[in-house]
Amino acid sequence: MDNALPSLLYLYDETPSFAPTDELKRLFSLTTLLYGSKPDLPTAYIGIILETKKFDLSHIDYLESLFQINKAVLILIASEIDEACYRRISLQTQCVHYSPSSENLDAILCTEIIPMLQEYMNTLHYNEALKLRSHRSGMVDTLNVVAHQWRQPINLISMEAINLSIQSTLEECVPSASIQKSTTMISEQSQRMAEILKNVLNMGKTHRGKEPFSINEMLERVELFFTDLLQRERIYYQTLKLENDQFLYGYSSDLEEVLVNLIANAKDAFKSIATEYTKTISIEVSSNDTAFIFHIKDNAGGVPEAIREKIFEPHFSTKGKGEGFGIGLHIARLIITQEFKGTLELSVSDNQTTFIISIPRTDTSQLKFIYS
Repeated sequence: MDNALPSLLYLYDETPSFAPTDELKRLFSLTTLLYGSKPDLPTAYIGIILETKKFDLSHIDYLESLFQINKAVLILIASEIDEACYRRISLQTQCVHYSPSSENLDAILCTEIIPMLQEYMNTLHYNEALKLRSHRSGMVDTLNVVAHQWRQPINLISMEAINLSIQSTLEECVPSASIQKSTTMISEQSQRMAEILKNVLNMGKTHRGKEPFSINEMLERVELFFTDLLQRERIYYQTLKLENDQFLYGYSSDLEEVLVNLIANAKDAFKSIATEYTKTISIEVSSNDTAFIFHIKDNAGGVPEAIREKIFEPHFSTKGKGEGFGIGLHIARLIITQEFKGTLELSVSDNQTTFIISIPRTDTSQLKFIYS
């Protein structure tokens, strides 16, 4: 797990006056440099604090050269600013301006920029995750799931082919009813394999655009994704869908991936405990006037109290290197909060773990234009 603090650049062109608070220094590594210099720049900085008497055209080229190295938020401390130059730099990155004459500037600045920088980091992590997913889709995890779920239909098809071969060897005329039974079974299993492949590929496909999607159909795809795999591990899986199907607006593949990740984590949690009871994983969806609520539950012993506050942090994992399945919980939460404007929370009681996803309802009747 990477524990390095994210970096900030503090640039000044006269005597530095900005004094970072202890909280800022606890969360970020601050590199202080004379404006115009480029020695020993950190390899990745998420913010630039520039303190200058007047911000004008003379600063643009230097800042743009820094943005080429790394995109970063700009925190500007200046008595005067050239509005045209400020607008130009604002088109390239997120900017905020403070006057050095402000009372309690250091405390106010640090208090205000910390959440802004943390939100910017979340966006960076999310964008990195999207890039990672585009490379990982259809690779190790997907192939593993396809292999597991195809094994049974392939075996059945093979057995029927052998059965037909034996009958044709022993009998001059194989009964048409027997042939019909075998061909029907082979056709059904082939269709099942095609459906498995389609659903797996849909989970990793590149986004084409947001659209309304059926909640119940999405849950059926997730269930199909895991059915055979969980049966092999003797885990009882249950989906409790909406009595009357409803639609969400967004990328269905994103929500599917979050659910797949949570179920995969639950499945893996059973590996670390000895169970003499029925292992269960369930997804239940309900709705009220304002939101759809998904409960993803397992009885794999719960999450240890020592790590409950950490599981949504970037890069945190309870798994060894190379054992991860898809996205992490940090990215799962970002998908829910950024793409669906919802929440993802953890609840633990006795030996049960519940992840609760709440997504605001959208009036899809106002979205009919997307079909045209």
